[in-house]
Amino acid sequence: MPTITILTANREIQTQAPAGTLLSAVLQSELPSFALPCAGNHTCGKCRVQISGQVSEPDAHELAFLSADDRTSGIRLACSCRISGDMTVTVHTAGPSKILAWNEIPTFTRTETGYGIAVDIGTTTVAMQLFDRASGTLLAEQLAENAQRSHGADVISRIEACKTSGLDTLSTLIRDQLEPMAQRCLTEAGISHIDEAVVTGNSTMLYLYEGIDPSALAVVPFTMSTFFGSTSRHTLAGAPVYLPRCIGAYVGADITCSILASDMLHEDGVQLMTDIGTNGEMALYKDGKLLCCATAAGPAFEGAGLSCGMPAAPGAIHTVELSDNQVTYTTVGDRPAVGICGSGILDALRVMLAQETIDDTGYLETEDEESYTIGNSTVAITQKDVRQIQLAKSAICAGLLTLMQESSITADEVALFHVAGGFGSSINYDSAAAIGLFPAALTRKTHFIGNGALGGAAMLLMNRELRTISERMAQEACELSLSASPVFMDAYVDCMSFMEF
Repeated sequence: MPTITILTANREIQTQAPAGTLLSAVLQSELPSFALPCAGNHTCGKCRVQISGQVSEPDAHELAFLSADDRTSGIRLACSCRISGDMTVTVHTAGPSKILAWNEIPTFTRTETGYGIAVDIGTTTVAMQLFDRASGTLLAEQLAENAQRSHGADVISRIEACKTSGLDTLSTLIRDQLEPMAQRCLTEAGISHIDEAVVTGNSTMLYLYEGIDPSALAVVPFTMSTFFGSTSRHTLAGAPVYLPRCIGAYVGADITCSILASDMLHEDGVQLMTDIGTNGEMALYKDGKLLCCATAAGPAFEGAGLSCGMPAAPGAIHTVELSDNQVTYTTVGDRPAVGICGSGILDALRVMLAQETIDDTGYLETEDEESYTIGNSTVAITQKDVRQIQLAKSAICAGLLTLMQESSITADEVALFHVAGGFGSSINYDSAAAIGLFPAALTRKTHFIGNGALGGAAMLLMNRELRTISERMAQEACELSLSASPVFMDAYVDCMSFMEF
């Protein structure tokens, strides 16, 4: 049986696997955090490793992501390589990405006592905070990448992974991740127990946490066996867990919590909110009615599927500017540029439009007609990258425009535009509007609330009455199905253009 030596920045692992085994399966078993953003479907090209030894020849799927220099250097995609004999695999890591725990919440009455933990299970990241519920004091927090990311970057990939890897595998992964995080919080705070926990997330994440088959969430008519707003059958650190109510299959409890944290139901005028992420969820409140929807933006804003894309980790380009016809950039941690994260991509596309390197159709026109290099770095944006961003930004903007049209309002009539999530914390809103990520009229109306899902979970942790209010709000909200909306389809096509709306 062939021996596989795995080298990381700080570890060396030796294991064995039968000939013919996919290398990705071996890496996932030995390195649970090894990411397969597309769940091994050969569509993202992000499972790059360096190999020496006996391995299968690259197939057509793999060759589409590998340059001649890549092949010379021994770069391969783990999802396509089959083990033929002894080999050494070097796994390069970029370092930890920036995970947002900060949140802004309105003033509210605290009714509970003792200690409690609030958790947001994001598709990409997990955030946890420990509170003194009586005073509202934050005692400790833990942040991590979702351990399920090795089974895909988005909810559809996770649902498909349940069929191949098993529901129990994905369910156990997240629960086993939360327990040590909770214990580290307790240790940091110097306390021995909590009285309760609130765990929120999108509908798929909560189904996986509970160990409920999520397959019905992925097919029409997107039926839900439970909307939650109930006590979990699991505990956290020995304490009962409350699961907030979801609004629909793709408008989950995370948006229920974000709506609470934004306080948009108590603000004057028309209120609009979005969480710009892999699953772009949105809500509009007008005349006492709450209309919600979700768009499949995909993980492009998080770097997945882009040739030089990466999370906001050290070395990621996160700002790009054009001054006196010179392109400059900054990186996370002021490290040498090794890739580009979502905020940098928006800036770069704005610069490319200004330089007329791309036109409003997204056509890339450079000297080699293959890529655009950012400043004096080696980081480049390809035509394929541009198309990926087009798809993602069109989904977000079209979703917002559809909500507004269905509510018979324009962007000018929106009083506040609430933006939740880590991506919203770092983007240049002028760049976002310039490329058509959202209507330009919303730019000066933004209210960034941070991790709204976590903030709302904390509110539910400290005020039990808010649970009844949020459950009723979620039940009465109307979920708009964009897949059946001709308004959305028309807007989606229009929003493909790189222009202000």
